[in-house]
Amino acid sequence: MSKVRFKPYVGEKYHHSRYGIKLLVLGESHYHDEEPDSDFTTQVVNQNAFQPGSLFFTKLTKILIGKDSDITDEERREAWKHVAFYNYVQEIVGDEGRIAPTNTMWQNAYTPFVEVVRALRPDVILILGYRLENQVLELPPELKVEWACIKHPSSSSTYEHSFEQLRNSIHRLNGVF
Repeated sequence: MSKVRFKPYVGEKYHHSRYGIKLLVLGESHYHDEEPDSDFTTQVVNQNAFQPGSLFFTKLTKILIGKDSDITDEERREAWKHVAFYNYVQEIVGDEGRIAPTNTMWQNAYTPFVEVVRALRPDVILILGYRLENQVLELPPELKVEWACIKHPSSSSTYEHSFEQLRNSIHRLNGVF
C-alpha cells in the first residue's frame, strides 16, 4: 500500500468475522498536533476503542455490536477484533476535531482508499458520516462492495437507525447480524 500514509487497523478476526462478511469501517480523518507515523490509526483504535472515555468509539462500538445500553470492556475488545478501520483522508486535518478536510485532501484520498479496498477486500464498507459519504467516489467496477452510511458517531443520533443501516447492508450479502 504505497500511497497509504496511515495504515488501517485490522482486527484479528476481520477475515473470519462474526458478521459472516468482512466489514471495513470508514472514518473521515485524523486530528493531531504532531506528525504521527504510519501506524497512527491502529494506535488511535488501541488507545480509544477498548475502554470507556471516547464518546466516538463508545458509540461506534455500540453500533458494531447492535447494543444501545452500557457495554463492557470485553464487549469492546471483541467488537474490534471483527472489523477493519480506516480513515479516508490520509493527512492530518488539524489539531482538534470539527475541522473539515480541504478539497485537495479529499482529492488526494481516493487513490490510497482504493489501495486499501484492494488489499482488504471488504464486503461491506460502513461510512461514518454524510459529509464523508458525499466525498467518497465510486470504486473501480472490479471492486464490488456493499455500502452503508450512518450519521457520524460524534453527532447526536439514534442507535436504531444506525443498527438498521448496518444490518441491512450485511443482510443484503446474506451475512448474520
